[in-house]
Amino acid sequence: MQLLKPAWVNHDGNKAIFSVDIHPDGSRFATGGQGQDSSGRVVIWNMAPIVSEKDENDDRIPKLLCQLDQHLGCVNSIRWSNSGRYLASAGDDKVVIIWQLSNYGGGAVFGSNVVNVESWRSIATLRGHNGDILDIAWSPGDVWLASGSIDNNIIIWNTAKWPEQVKVLHGHTGLVKGVTWDPVGRYLATQADDKTLVIWKTVDWTQEEKIAEPFAECGGTTSVLRPSWSPDGQYLVSAHAMNNGGPTAQIIDREGWNTDKDFVGHRKAITCVRFNPNILKRTDSKTGKPVQYCCVGIGSRDRSISVWFTSLKRPLVVVHDIFDDSVLDISWSGCGRYLMAVSKDGSLAFVHFTLEEIGKPLTQEETSNLHFKLYGQSAAMTNSNANPTIIENPEFLKFKEEKEKAKTITNNISVNEKKKVSPAAPINKQIEMRTADGKRRITPMFIPPPAEGETPNAYGNSNCSFSSSRQEKSSIVVEKVDAVVEPNISTPSKGASNHAISTSSQSAAIGGTKADQAVVPPDPPNIPSSLSARIESADKGEKVESVGVKRRLEDAQPISIKRKRGRPPLYDRSSTQITTPTQPVAPPPVPSTTQVPKAAVVPVQSVNILPEASISKSAKIQIPGEQGESPAPLLIVENDWKVNCKFGVPGNTIATNSSTNNVPAIHRIMRSHLNSASWVVHMTSPITYAVATSTIASVSCVDSSLHILDIKTGQHCIPPLQLKGKASQLFVQDNCVIVLTTTADLSVWDVMKQKKILSDSIRHLVQDKQGGVKTIQLAGDNRTPVVLLSSGEAYTRSQDLDAWLLLGDSASVRRALQPEYTLLPPCHPREDRERRPLASLLYQTGAYSGSTRVSKMNLSDDVRQSLTETYIERMLTSSMYLKSSQDYKFWLRRKVQFYICEGLEKKLRSLFDDLLGPAHTGSTEVKDSSHWNPKIMEFDKRGLLEEFLREILAADNCVQLQRLYTEYKDQLDANHIETI
Repeated sequence: MQLLKPAWVNHDGNKAIFSVDIHPDGSRFATGGQGQDSSGRVVIWNMAPIVSEKDENDDRIPKLLCQLDQHLGCVNSIRWSNSGRYLASAGDDKVVIIWQLSNYGGGAVFGSNVVNVESWRSIATLRGHNGDILDIAWSPGDVWLASGSIDNNIIIWNTAKWPEQVKVLHGHTGLVKGVTWDPVGRYLATQADDKTLVIWKTVDWTQEEKIAEPFAECGGTTSVLRPSWSPDGQYLVSAHAMNNGGPTAQIIDREGWNTDKDFVGHRKAITCVRFNPNILKRTDSKTGKPVQYCCVGIGSRDRSISVWFTSLKRPLVVVHDIFDDSVLDISWSGCGRYLMAVSKDGSLAFVHFTLEEIGKPLTQEETSNLHFKLYGQSAAMTNSNANPTIIENPEFLKFKEEKEKAKTITNNISVNEKKKVSPAAPINKQIEMRTADGKRRITPMFIPPPAEGETPNAYGNSNCSFSSSRQEKSSIVVEKVDAVVEPNISTPSKGASNHAISTSSQSAAIGGTKADQAVVPPDPPNIPSSLSARIESADKGEKVESVGVKRRLEDAQPISIKRKRGRPPLYDRSSTQITTPTQPVAPPPVPSTTQVPKAAVVPVQSVNILPEASISKSAKIQIPGEQGESPAPLLIVENDWKVNCKFGVPGNTIATNSSTNNVPAIHRIMRSHLNSASWVVHMTSPITYAVATSTIASVSCVDSSLHILDIKTGQHCIPPLQLKGKASQLFVQDNCVIVLTTTADLSVWDVMKQKKILSDSIRHLVQDKQGGVKTIQLAGDNRTPVVLLSSGEAYTRSQDLDAWLLLGDSASVRRALQPEYTLLPPCHPREDRERRPLASLLYQTGAYSGSTRVSKMNLSDDVRQSLTETYIERMLTSSMYLKSSQDYKFWLRRKVQFYICEGLEKKLRSLFDDLLGPAHTGSTEVKDSSHWNPKIMEFDKRGLLEEFLREILAADNCVQLQRLYTEYKDQLDANHIETI
C-alpha cells in the first residue's frame, strides 16, 4: 500500500472539498466544493501526475484540466456517469448541472491565472428542488439520475430527456443526505437526518422497506450521509449508525433487509461509505480454492479511513489522522486499485493498492453472469431506451443459439462438478467428542448446495465475516459421545496471519519493460521509512468470540499515521538527467531593401536538421550472411589507433587525451575472424559510421568522405565519394549504399553498376518530426526508396510522379481515430516483407507495435468517425499502390467492419453492390455490366462478399442489419444457381 497527499490538489488553498469522483477510465478525477466568494467550484484534474511522480515533475503534463465556476453555491456532490461521457454536479444553489466535454473553448479562466486545458460545457441545468442538494447518483446504465435535497425529497431525472422528471419521492421527514443505487437497478436507497434509510422499488417507485432501528440512538448530525451498495448487490452499507453507544456502519442484507451485522472500529460518526466497483477474487492460501469478495472504504468524522473485505473479520487497513477535519467523500478507480478521499480541511488523500493486496477483479462478463444468476434481467436492461429488434432470419437465430450453447456448456461443467459432491455427514446434527487432554472435538457439518429454484447467496451466509448484533437460534443438534480420541490438530504459529499489508521503502526501478508500460499504469512513489505506519494484521492470534457477540471497539487495532501534505521524497533516485538534443532551427529571413537582379543567384546556407553520425572509439560490427563460420567474422573500427604519429595529413584531427593540439591521428578498420585479421585499412579521418553486409562494407568519416570496401579483400570498390554534408545515417542493401546527411540530403548508389539510383532532399519529410528517421530501405524489383520515420510515417518515392507518397500516418494523427481500426494485421516485418509489404513497412517504424500507447484526442463522435473512414481509405490506396493483395483484403475487411459497427447501412450497400456486380438475369433492375470487373487485385469480388457477409453475423448489432444480410445472401445464392 502507498499513501500520498498531493498539495497541488486544492480549491484556492484551503477551501473545503466536499466531493471527489474518479472517471471510469481512470484518466482524470473531479473534485467539488467551495470556490471564491462562497460560490461553488468544480475542478477536473489529470490522474497521471497523481499516479506517476515522473509525470508530476514534467512541466509539459498539465495537472489541472478544467475549472468550472458556474455554480452559485457550494458544490456538495459530483459524480461521473457510468459511461464516463457526462459529469453531474449539485450544490447549495438548488440545481444539478450536467457537463460534457467540448471541442471548443479552453484558455484562461476569467479573473484567475488558471488555464483550462480541456473545455467542459453545460448541456443541461436541472431545477426542481427547493433547497440545497446534498447528494446525487447515476443509475446502472445511466438510465436515471437521483438527487437528494434538504427539502426532504428525492427527484428521479430522465437522462434521455433532460430536464424531464420521472418521479419525486416523498417519504423522509428530514434532510436527505445520501442516495445510492442497487447495481442491477431494482432498488434505490436514500438516507436522511430523520434517522431512517428507505429502500425504494424502481418498478413503481414505492417503498420496499424503511429501516430505522440501527439509527435510533444516533445523536447529533453529520454534513453528509453517503451509503453505498456492494457491486454484487448482496449488501447495503449505511453511514452514521449506532450500536451499544458506539458509531458503526450498518450492514443491511438484501435477503429480508436484515440488520444484524455492522462495521465497528471508528471513534466518531461515519460520514461516507463507498464500495470498490469490482467484485474481487483471489485464491485462498489454505484451501487453494478461489474466493470472491467485495471491498469497501469507510470515512468518518474521526479524520480516518478504513478499508474492509467481506471475506475478513478485521479491516484490511485503517489510517488514522490522515486529515485535519472530517472525511466527506471517498471514490475508487475503475481498476479497483486506487482510492481517493477528501476532507473538509480542503485536502485530498490518494491510496494505491497492488493486485496482490486488493485482489483480482472479475471481468465484466463474469459480473454480468453473476447478476443474471442472482437477480435475472436487470432493471438497467428492461428500462433502457433501446428497443431490440425481433430476429427474423433463422441464420441469425442459429448463430445466436450456438453462442449461447457454448456459454451454457462452459457454465454447466463447473456446476456439475459441484453437484457430484455427496453428503459425508448429517446436515442437522454434529457429534461432540473429547480428546485425551480434555479438549472438545466437533465433527464438521456438511452444508448442501441450494436447491434448484432457490435464490443462492453469492458467498454463503454461514461464512459471512461481519460482526453480528443479534444471534438467531440454531436448529443444529449437538450430540455428545463419551469417547476419548487422540488429538490431531497442529497448532498454528503465533506469527501467522490471514492477511498483511507491506509498505515498501524502496523506489521503483527507472524505466520498466515495454509490457509493463503497455499494460500496468506507472505506480506512485513509495512511502519513505520516515513516515512509518502501524498496519494491523487480519489475525494476531487473539481469542475470537462467537458470531453472536458484538466485537468491541478495542478489538480493532487501527494504525496511526500522521503525514504531511505533498509527495514524500523518492530514495535511490538516479541523479542522471537524460536530455534530448534540440534540433537547430533555421533563422528567419531578414527583409532587405536591396533589389537583387534577376540573373543573380543568392546562395542558400544549408542548415543541419539531423544529428551527425558518431561511433565510439572502438566498435565491433558482426558481418551477416557468412555461411559455415562460427563465430561470425567481425568488422572492427578503431578510432585513434595511433596518436602522436609523425605522418598523416595535418588538419584531419580529433580531440584526444593528449596535451598536444592539432596532432594528426591514424584510424583503422579491419575484418577479424577468430582473433585473426583478414585485412586492415588505415584512414586519416575519424570514422563516424560503419555498415557491413556479406559483400561490401561502407564507412563514413568526419571529412564527409564515404569509403566502400570489398568485405573479402578490404579493397576499395570505387574511389571514396565526397558527400554533400556530414553523414547522419548509413544503410547498405543488395549492393546498394544509402546515405542520409545532416542536411537531409538522401543519396542512393548501386555499387556494382556504379550508377546513381536517387539523389534528392527529404528535408520536407523529416523537419519538425520527433524521433527522426527510423530506417531507409529499397522496396520492390525497381528498388524504390522507402523512408520510415520513428513517428510512424512511411514515405515511398514515385519516379513517375517525381514526388514522395505517404503510406502510413503518424501516432499523433492516429490519436484522432477510433483505436480498434488503427491496428495492423499480425505479421513479421522481415519474413512477411513480400506477402504484406505495407504492414511490414509500418511495423518497422516502431510506432504501430502493441506496446505503443496512443492517447485519444477529445473529438466529437461524428468527426472521429469521418477521420477513421478517411484513414481506412488511405490504407486501401497505399495497398493498391504497393500491389499488395493481402494488405488490401485486410483493410477492405476493416472497412466493412467499420460500416457495420457504425451502422452506416447506405455506405455498406454501396460497397456490397460493387462486390456483387450485375444483378442476376431474373431481376427487373438493369445494370451496365461492361465496366464491372469480377476481380479486385487477385480476389473474386463475390467470394469477398460472401466472406464479408459473415462479419454481420458476428457483429453486436447484427439484428439491425439482418435484412441487408438476407437481401445480398439471396442474390449471391441466385447467382450461384445461374452459374450452375
